[in-house]
Amino acid sequence: MSRADLQGEISSLFNPEVDEHGFVPGEWPHSRLEKQHKLDVTYLKVSEWKREGTTVHKYTRKCSEDDKELHTLDRNLDVPLRLLEASLRLFGDSIVSYHDLEERRGFLRFYPPVILTAWSGFEAFIKYTSELLLLTVRNIPDVVKNYLQEQEIILDHKKNPIPKFKIQKVLERYAVLLKYGYDFDVNRGDTYWQNLEKAYALRNYYTHLGIKEARSISSAEVLQYLENVLLGIIVPSCKLQRTLLSHIYFVYDAWAGLNELAEDYVEEPLFVKYHMESGYLFHCNFENIDDDKFPTYHESLETI
Repeated sequence: MSRADLQGEISSLFNPEVDEHGFVPGEWPHSRLEKQHKLDVTYLKVSEWKREGTTVHKYTRKCSEDDKELHTLDRNLDVPLRLLEASLRLFGDSIVSYHDLEERRGFLRFYPPVILTAWSGFEAFIKYTSELLLLTVRNIPDVVKNYLQEQEIILDHKKNPIPKFKIQKVLERYAVLLKYGYDFDVNRGDTYWQNLEKAYALRNYYTHLGIKEARSISSAEVLQYLENVLLGIIVPSCKLQRTLLSHIYFVYDAWAGLNELAEDYVEEPLFVKYHMESGYLFHCNFENIDDDKFPTYHESLETI
């Protein structure tokens, strides 16, 4: 396949053909979800007018004209999906860029941004859905509200209660969201949840830099990571028989297409294969460096 043809194939994944009425067809489960992951996608196999998102569907609600909080929140409605899609588009760019290259290894370029952007989309999904939960569901305990909004209530110097930011682990917030939003108890031993934890660990390697290791990352690993993130939303959706993020199945379709088109490639740090054992020069410009242990080049020559 020529590079131009490949680019066209990838573009079509994100720009599906419209029907005779000018509309994009409704979400349909990719066959891989049933065949490989054994998911129950029955709820999706209904006529267009019965699907979630239609006016008459039982999960469609009406917002009042004066609900300013919901109005503000919904200006961010498409952000999670767009971030997930952006990560796939970027991976698609990598497929085109690396197509037919003789050398199948190179510097870090596409893969870390793909990983970070996909996880940003996943976190944005959790944040948006949590805020929607707190705006629409009755009788959410205050401790749950504070947990989902990553805050705790403390007393200021006048003994007035004030909120203070407190970081909570993202997957724990997701589990709380599923429990109080859908009465869904996460089984942390389930494959999809274990894979989410692996995805989170990979994301953390690039976010916080795992300084005790230097690792290469292959196209196959990135594809697996992306699927793990998407399944983190899709599996609970199938278990609950309701879609937690609208159009997530469109994104999965695009992933499946990229999975078919991707070629083996590896990105890695420049020095990942170097053995840093003998003495070598390195840049270090702090004040008050231990000169006896780390002499400059000229100082090292004086000791010879």
